[in-house]
Amino acid sequence: MSRLVHIGLVFICLGIAHSQSPRQGAAAAGLTRQQQLSKLLLDERQFQLQQRAAALQTARSELEATRDLFDRGFVPLLTFNQTNNSYEDARLQLEEAQILLEETKLDLLKNATRILVRDARKYRSPDGKSMVDIVLENASDVEEALIVNPGLDESQLRSLLKVENIFVSLVNGAIVGEPYETRIPALAVGERRTLTFRLLRDESSVAIDLSYLDIKSDRIPVILRKGGDQELPNINSAQFSQSGELQQNVRFDLTLERLSDEERSFALAVIGLPQRIETSFVDDGAKVNQVKFDENKARDTLALQLEIPEKLDRRYIGRTRTFFALVTETNQYGLIRDLRAKYGDDAVPEAEVKALRCQYVKLELIPKGTGKLEVLVANKYQEIDVGEELRIRVEFLNRGSVAVQNIKAALDLPYQWESEVEPLTIKRLEPDERGTINILARAPVDIAVGNYELGIEAQGQVGNENIESLEKNMNIHVTASSNVAGNVILIGILIFLVVGIGVASVRISRR
Repeated sequence: MSRLVHIGLVFICLGIAHSQSPRQGAAAAGLTRQQQLSKLLLDERQFQLQQRAAALQTARSELEATRDLFDRGFVPLLTFNQTNNSYEDARLQLEEAQILLEETKLDLLKNATRILVRDARKYRSPDGKSMVDIVLENASDVEEALIVNPGLDESQLRSLLKVENIFVSLVNGAIVGEPYETRIPALAVGERRTLTFRLLRDESSVAIDLSYLDIKSDRIPVILRKGGDQELPNINSAQFSQSGELQQNVRFDLTLERLSDEERSFALAVIGLPQRIETSFVDDGAKVNQVKFDENKARDTLALQLEIPEKLDRRYIGRTRTFFALVTETNQYGLIRDLRAKYGDDAVPEAEVKALRCQYVKLELIPKGTGKLEVLVANKYQEIDVGEELRIRVEFLNRGSVAVQNIKAALDLPYQWESEVEPLTIKRLEPDERGTINILARAPVDIAVGNYELGIEAQGQVGNENIESLEKNMNIHVTASSNVAGNVILIGILIFLVVGIGVASVRISRR
């Protein structure tokens, strides 16, 4: 039997005997409207019970008289059975009135028993965890319980209204608090108890699930009040480590939260990056250097934007740089400037950051260099005769910021041309370094006189990434080869003709 049923039976046993107590009449004048309605309902149930008890007594007397007459043969069996049935009906009606009175008292007692949530406060623990303190109070109404049984004194009522085995959980769909469920062994009238939970996920509101007595699940939704003892906001980032190429921007999304009703502003700063990397905090497209919190604003979302320059020192390229995004008080700016001056482009130890009055998030940036190849040719126009080989000297230049490895030439030759490249591969080119290759191209024997185009492209690797240059095109003009012997004969004939004409002219002039 539950505790409420037990209490109800106690009240039933004692209530009838004290139903007309003088204390009840004296206290009636001070009852609230709801308490007066409860008293009227209880009086009605008690009056009904008394009526049915009297009816049962009358039915019992009639049954005893009828039984005596039946035993002496003055009344028939039918009359006796009817009288007995009337007695059974009266007995059942009395039991029904007793149950109804018990249920009414239990309902009134349940209404008088109340567990209230006095406070629900969200705050951050020193190690950064999101915590919630719930304050519960046994606010049971002694005066309302007194209506159920005015014969008990206040100390007895307080003892009966003491609630035992209260089970508490934090839910928002699923259980979101740790421990998942906690138990209060007992809570006396007027006593308060503070329970502490760790939020398993960040919530601004939860439902407090209470189970006690015969109440299986009483869910009380609450908006969590912000704690008042947090000085600096917490700062976190959805991204921990990112890489970015030179001449590009890298973005870290930041979330700042301060659980306090006090209105305050805080400064933002970045420590630990090379000085040539520009940093800015962006809020809705505007650059900011401070954030403000008040009772209506407990969280802010910002973006930390890093601009990686094209000419970043090579010692930082491809290496992880640890740095810190800070939220602090404005009076810490002087110490921050001193740290930047002390370490310059070098990394700042985390111990130095911890010494500041700030909250920070530790981030990583990996500047990625780029390999960029270019093909250099001294003369992009060449002439060769039919059957002559084409020799070209080409330079490959690394205009990127990291070394390029395994560089080779890719040739786009005219149809049926053949080529040889020496060397086949340049193992490595550092930034701004050049490498030379020699290309030998052979045209087919039956090539026609005309213009041809030859394409040269450099291909290499940076890590697992393939790098290709723009294709450099050369124009090649193929001319017909000259016949030396034929030319000599033609010149001789021409000389012979000139001499013959000269001799003939001299003879004619002498005649």
